[in-house]
Amino acid sequence: MTRILHLWVFLFFAVLVTGSARAEPVRLEPGQGIGDLKPHLVYESDPSASLAEILTRFRSGAFSPSLKASMLGTNYAPEAWAAVEIYNATLNDGRAPDPFILTVELPLVSELDAYVIRESGFTENLINYSIFEPFAPEDHSVTRLRTPVFQIAPQERVTLLVNFKFGPFQSFKMALETPVELEASAFASGITHTAFYAFTISCLIFFFGFHLAMKNWIGMLYALQFGLGLAFIGYIDGLWFRFFFPDNPELQSPIGFFLLFALSGVGFVISGRSLVVDRRETRLSIALTSMAALSVAGFVLSFFSPGTYVAFFGYVLLAFMFVSVFLAGRRWRRAEGAAHLSGELISAAGTLLVVGLIALMVVGLEAEILPVATTVKGIFSCLLIATMTGLTAHIVALRHKHANAVQAEIKALEAEARRNRELLVAERNYTRARDLASLRQRQLATASHDLKQPITSLRLSFDHLADHMEPPVRQRLAEAFDYMEALSNSYLKETTPRSPETETETETLPDQTAGDEPRQTEGSPTHTEPVETESYELSLVVDTVQQMFGEEAISKGLKLRRVSSSRKTTVPAIVLMRIASNLVSNAVKYTETGKVLIGVRNRGQTVELCVLDTGPGLTGAEQESFLKAYEKGSTSRGHGLGLSVCHDLAQEHGLAFTCQSVKGRGTQFRLTLPATN
Repeated sequence: MTRILHLWVFLFFAVLVTGSARAEPVRLEPGQGIGDLKPHLVYESDPSASLAEILTRFRSGAFSPSLKASMLGTNYAPEAWAAVEIYNATLNDGRAPDPFILTVELPLVSELDAYVIRESGFTENLINYSIFEPFAPEDHSVTRLRTPVFQIAPQERVTLLVNFKFGPFQSFKMALETPVELEASAFASGITHTAFYAFTISCLIFFFGFHLAMKNWIGMLYALQFGLGLAFIGYIDGLWFRFFFPDNPELQSPIGFFLLFALSGVGFVISGRSLVVDRRETRLSIALTSMAALSVAGFVLSFFSPGTYVAFFGYVLLAFMFVSVFLAGRRWRRAEGAAHLSGELISAAGTLLVVGLIALMVVGLEAEILPVATTVKGIFSCLLIATMTGLTAHIVALRHKHANAVQAEIKALEAEARRNRELLVAERNYTRARDLASLRQRQLATASHDLKQPITSLRLSFDHLADHMEPPVRQRLAEAFDYMEALSNSYLKETTPRSPETETETETLPDQTAGDEPRQTEGSPTHTEPVETESYELSLVVDTVQQMFGEEAISKGLKLRRVSSSRKTTVPAIVLMRIASNLVSNAVKYTETGKVLIGVRNRGQTVELCVLDTGPGLTGAEQESFLKAYEKGSTSRGHGLGLSVCHDLAQEHGLAFTCQSVKGRGTQFRLTLPATN
């Protein structure tokens, strides 16, 4: 009895141990596959064992229920075996064997071999895939590896052995599907991948185009980094190998390492540029920008040692890059303006997810809920949307604030230009009134002079005839002639230019008596001594004229530019304003396309006030003609006074006024002025 009890206890523990080390067979239902074989797999990590040894270990229960393959155990892809026993539970009623296809979703797998071992010992090599061989479309179903169709008869038990040589990811999905199920799953996978790439590419195009239009270099660098990230995801999905170099598998490793290190390198550049304050480099900005050199060094090192050690170095750089981009971007947003809490939380959550995913990839753990490739796509989409919306909204807010400030400044400039224009109109009106008064004064002087001789002749005739007149009549006529002579002499004296010594003397109008001197009355002209002009910067004249005619130039599609100067002069500002405004007004009026430039050129002790345009130009004869008053061209809409006024004013103040022009190409006017320190 004791021996029987010992035997039962031994059998119980043997079954318990065997059941814990060897998975139960997977039952196939009629006409159905198995969507996920991973929960039923057991593993062995002995790269040196042969297929026969692996099969023996599996059947003896030596496999482990967990995958143990160290990524850093060797500078090559880690290797492992996975095994499962499959039993077709379909009734053996004479029907044909059921067709099945084994699919494996393992991104960047280096090599994969799959075997089906039947109870008779017959072994089929379903697939022998290597990344170092040219691309074979029959071995792929969208982004998954697939085997040819193989059959499992009803009531048949087979053993499935799969040998992996992993890439950077150890998370995989294995399924046993019927041809109909594979067609449906491939269609759904194709639609999903197409939607993902179409969405992300359209977002990137908008992202880059928006920040290019806004001239925001940080935003364009972010768009470039996300573009590299999308390219790396496409590399993981095998799209580069499939579409760009299917017959050159040797390019797989260099392109993969380039995308990996380019991601970190561009990220470090973004971090460094985000910390530049007012175009001044800081120690931290220089240090982060210099970190990009490590990415370059890692890529160069990959040519000599393209293995897991260099890949691990790239993953570490990528983790540091994400942290630096998050912190630098947060600091940049705060420096540029108020940061939104929602944007901060989204950025923090996205960064933590990415860093956590990288950590999982580095230590070789598996994502049991979603495959790594799907997780990477989801995180990439979230980060892209969060960064694009947050950064775009931030830039739009900054531009809106800047636009408001610019609008306020424009309104102030418009008001100032309006005042300057009103001052110019008042100055022109004053000049016209002064010229008219001068003309009337000259006319009065001429009339007074012309009347003086007839009055004298009449007085002589009166004196000759006065002896025959009655005394009262003679007295009244004498008083009238005295008054007319005094009035004529007074008008001549009033209109005669006087020296500074006599300008302050009082002048009077004639009284009713012939012997009285004229007395001063209200409204009579007075003269004051000229006030010496203080020196002022020429930029005041240049800027004022540019503001006056800026809107008119813009309305014609012209560019009115100015070149200011801090040099000073004592030439009366009103003179320069008249000359400059006339020249710029003509240039804007007659220039149809191109630009107009007003500026100051230094010439040592003198300076030149220049006005250049790209208008129709003048011939030599036209230049000489237009310097005369009331001379104008056949197409002119003015009065022919502009250039003559400039020429006359320059001559009155001893200034050199020159003109250089090429017919059909433009004109340049130069006014040479004395400069003061």
